[in-house]
Parts: sequence; structure tokens; C-alpha cells
Amino acid sequence: MLQRGRQSRASVVTFPVVDLDQTRLVAPSWLSRDERKLFCELVGSTRARHFTPADEPLLVAYVQAVLLGRRAIKKAGKDRGSLATWERSTKIAGTLATKLRLCPQSRIDAVTVTRGRPSSPVAASRPWEES
Repeated sequence: MLQRGRQSRASVVTFPVVDLDQTRLVAPSWLSRDERKLFCELVGSTRARHFTPADEPLLVAYVQAVLLGRRAIKKAGKDRGSLATWERSTKIAGTLATKLRLCPQSRIDAVTVTRGRPSSPVAASRPWEES
């Protein structure tokens, strides 16, 4: 709870407590260079406590699906099997992104989003109320 009124000199001078629980998830050592890079990018782009150690297997599977899809789409023009691989890996990545709360629809509540949106101009100007 915040203190009301002026802050004392002691409370201003003291250093804040560092929360050691806000350490980020570390990439497993057995990942390849590309997998490790994407893993670190994803973990670094979210809040410190977004991922827990229990999320590591899902996050690794997501990283592998994304990289597999990237490789497959590069070969899709020459190899029809690559297009099917790309399609499957994209579906898996989408499902895992939802489970890991990486995509907007899994992070944001639809009710709270519509509350912040201004009312539409159509609703503001009703033809029967105009003079």
C-alpha cells in the first residue's frame, strides 16, 4: 500500500528490494544455436515471470516448430513435401503460441479491450435525435 503524504528522507534514500523470483527462464544447453537464439528472443520479449520452468518443454517445442516452418517454406517452391511440413509446423506453432500465451487473443480479455475503445461515431449520432 502506498504511503499517504510526504515521504521521509529514509524511505527516499533506501534502496528497493530486488525480487529474485523475477529471473528469466534460461535456454537448455542442448539446443542448437538458432534454437537458443529464438528461445532467448521469446523469453526476453515477455515479462520476467511470464514463463516458468514447467513451460520449458512447450517453449522448446514452439521454437522447433517455428524454425522447422521457416526452413520448410524456403524449400516449398521446389519440394511439395516441404509445403505440407510448413503447414503442419505452422498449425503446431499456432497451438503452442496460444498455450504459452504468446498471441494477443490468449493474453487479452475481450471485455477489457472493448471497454477502452471509444464509442463508435454511428452510435453517437442517432438520426432521430437530430434537430
